[in-house]
Amino acid sequence: MIKEIKKYTFLIHHSDYTNMLNALRTAGVVHIVQKRQLDENSPVKSEQKSLKRYKDAIRQLSALVPGVTPADNQMEPVQVLSEFESLLKDIEEARHQIELLKPEAEKSGPWGKFDIDTIKKIEESGWHVSLFTCPEKRFEEKWKEKYALEIIGRKRGRLYFAIIHKDDELNDIEADQEKIPQRTADSVLEEIGLYKKRTEEIRSLIKQNAALWLSSLNKSIIDIINKFEYSEAAEQADKYAEDNLYVLEGWVPVSEEKIIQEILINSDCYSYVSDPGPKEKIPVILRNNRFSKLFEPISNLFALPNYRELDLTPFFAPFFMLFFGFCLGDAGYGLIFIIAGFFIKRKINKKYRPIITLGQYFGIAAIIMGLVSGTFFGMNLIDTGYTVTDQSVVQMKKEGLPENTLSIISQVKDVKFKTRQSYTDEIVKLIGEDDYSEYKNIILRNAESDFSILNSFRPYMLDSLNMFYLALILGALQIIFGMILKIVNITKMSGFKYSLSTLGWVILIITLVIFKGGGKLNLINEEQLKPLFTGLLITAGVLIFLLNNPGKNLFVRIGMGVWDSYGAITGIFGDLLSYIRLFALGCSSSILGFVFNDISTRLLSIHYVGWLLFLVLFLVGHTINIALSTLGGFVHPMRLTFVEFYKNAGFTGGGIEYKPFKIKQ
Repeated sequence: MIKEIKKYTFLIHHSDYTNMLNALRTAGVVHIVQKRQLDENSPVKSEQKSLKRYKDAIRQLSALVPGVTPADNQMEPVQVLSEFESLLKDIEEARHQIELLKPEAEKSGPWGKFDIDTIKKIEESGWHVSLFTCPEKRFEEKWKEKYALEIIGRKRGRLYFAIIHKDDELNDIEADQEKIPQRTADSVLEEIGLYKKRTEEIRSLIKQNAALWLSSLNKSIIDIINKFEYSEAAEQADKYAEDNLYVLEGWVPVSEEKIIQEILINSDCYSYVSDPGPKEKIPVILRNNRFSKLFEPISNLFALPNYRELDLTPFFAPFFMLFFGFCLGDAGYGLIFIIAGFFIKRKINKKYRPIITLGQYFGIAAIIMGLVSGTFFGMNLIDTGYTVTDQSVVQMKKEGLPENTLSIISQVKDVKFKTRQSYTDEIVKLIGEDDYSEYKNIILRNAESDFSILNSFRPYMLDSLNMFYLALILGALQIIFGMILKIVNITKMSGFKYSLSTLGWVILIITLVIFKGGGKLNLINEEQLKPLFTGLLITAGVLIFLLNNPGKNLFVRIGMGVWDSYGAITGIFGDLLSYIRLFALGCSSSILGFVFNDISTRLLSIHYVGWLLFLVLFLVGHTINIALSTLGGFVHPMRLTFVEFYKNAGFTGGGIEYKPFKIKQ
């Protein structure tokens, strides 16, 4: 539903304008009509840079201290921002220095401990120290005999050695000469350690003050936004009478008019109220019950409804929930959704709890559809064994199965059939298709399962073919329901006479479904009701071809009716086929769960570790399946809603969000 709203025009003397704006902001119920943007030279525009700095600081603080929550008190935000940015620079500088020192430590490492001052003294005495490295295979022992050579170390197949020599050249040393490091690796690593220690000290300081700083930074952001919105609202007034008279327009929900009336009584401002105009951009306020409100974030992903049309949220919500359950297709997965929801709600912020509640509703739908399809954690509950026992025979007799049929069925007593298909095929062979169709529920219900708990409701579980038909039936129901809503929508926005063509299509579709479908199922007698059938078809034809466009001449209406018929017929069939995706996704989820069960069960035959491998694959496999099925279960129902349902319901959209001018806390 959409809340009723009124347009208020305030006439204010320039001297009272500031007081009036403050009063309206305190009331927090007026959506100011935006007529102009803030001038680029406006002083408040400079606050945008500050706003970005504060937002960046909050993002970085949350990254450094995950899960931090704001404290109850605050510090001076400017001081907090300055100190925090300074600490971030220190961290970045330390990181940069560490990256620079790592290559130096890498180069100094193979040369071990040495004193650079001693090397300098050797150089001053006329001797030289040269450092070399080469692969071990290329090192020649004769170098040791000829020179004062000392092997310093070995690393990754290379030798590192030093030679003390006079000014003579070392041409016969076929090795790579290295520069003498200015310090040892230990001293470099010690400096790196100091930078790391400093980084940890800064992180500890940030963690210690994170809650207080986050509260201060949030407060500053709110203050800047309030200042910005106030300045923006102040610019929306039109000025007359040499800028002495300010005219400000705003939208007020009818339910909140009393607040505005009290403000007007206590001020010198004059106002007048009007209904929304036909071409005005009117803010939309959705008003739904607790269940439908959970689905508003989904409807907002597409577009807000036009103020004058129906809010489709409460109408698509039950379908969306059911479609999600159809796609997830497993009662066990639905159970996880519900149980996990209770634990998650205790840990998260209150504002996110409705999303978790929505997930739990999806879990309920998954349980329902999982039981309908007979799937529980990838297990096929339909094919859990069928055996006619003595107890089965007694119960079938009590429920009215004829003696001759019962005696024939008794021929397969104590024979175990693994699947429903094999059981029903054998029964049909024995008693015939007609008798089986008549007594199907009795025969299925009283065949003992390997799990006795399933006996009472297993007969009502649908096999793959019937799940396919169910997907189409649900699609047809949503399409017809959408067309009925379209009639209401058009009537609400333009008048009933403009909805007559759509009404004709609804009558035609429902007539064909009831009479043709009911006739094939022997629910109605087509011959007896033929006059009514013909009358409804004629009525639908008149509405579609003659009353489709009031104001046009007869021939134009007939032509438009023919054209609309082509679009409607092809469109409805195309829309209906789209709902097959529900069946396909439900099947894929069930099959993938079954495959993971089958593979993981086979691992139990491995000695000693089989149970562990089974548990790991079972949990990982079903986690993957839940993730994939959840994604498909959200995306595809959303597509069916926004494309098929919205189109058939005549959704136009284009509404703007209601944003009252108020002080943010």
